[in-house]
Amino acid sequence: MLPYRAVLWFTLILVMLPPQAGFARPVSADSTRPPARSGDPSVVRVEGDTLGAPVRSKSPTTAMILSGVLPGAGQVYNASYWKAPIILGLGVYFISEWLDNNRRADDYRQKYDLSLHTLPPYGNTRLRDLREFYKDQRDSFTWYFFILYVLNIVDAYVDASLSGFDVSPALTMRGLPTHGLTVRFTW
Repeated sequence: MLPYRAVLWFTLILVMLPPQAGFARPVSADSTRPPARSGDPSVVRVEGDTLGAPVRSKSPTTAMILSGVLPGAGQVYNASYWKAPIILGLGVYFISEWLDNNRRADDYRQKYDLSLHTLPPYGNTRLRDLREFYKDQRDSFTWYFFILYVLNIVDAYVDASLSGFDVSPALTMRGLPTHGLTVRFTW
């Protein structure tokens, strides 16, 4: 099992990482959003943006902190609502399996310890094997939960960093020189 302090330090380091401003590419504002105020700090204007519209971007640090405190909260912050129940569901499943395997490993440990007194010197080896099996299963679910927790934070960070990318189907290029060069594709 992982030491509790190691998990806390790793989480603290991930949470304290500064957001990398160079990752996000701002895009034009969505027509469904209300127009931004000029003094709004979350609005970013981009040089060379042909539409000149303000862009609202998400904070990667805030998304990471929310996901670190409550898995799935960073996804809700990033408006990826469908991811939150998946993360929470897997987390609850991994924890419940960990608890069940831990209980069974403890039961078989007690039974094996009693069998050492009745069947010396090795006791009931079947009980020992079952104890080891459930301990291994418990340790596996510890790793599964840890991996889910880290991926949850990484997903929130990446989603917030990429929140400014334009993914609309109406991407156009403006300002291209037209010096008599025409390219046509035919089938």
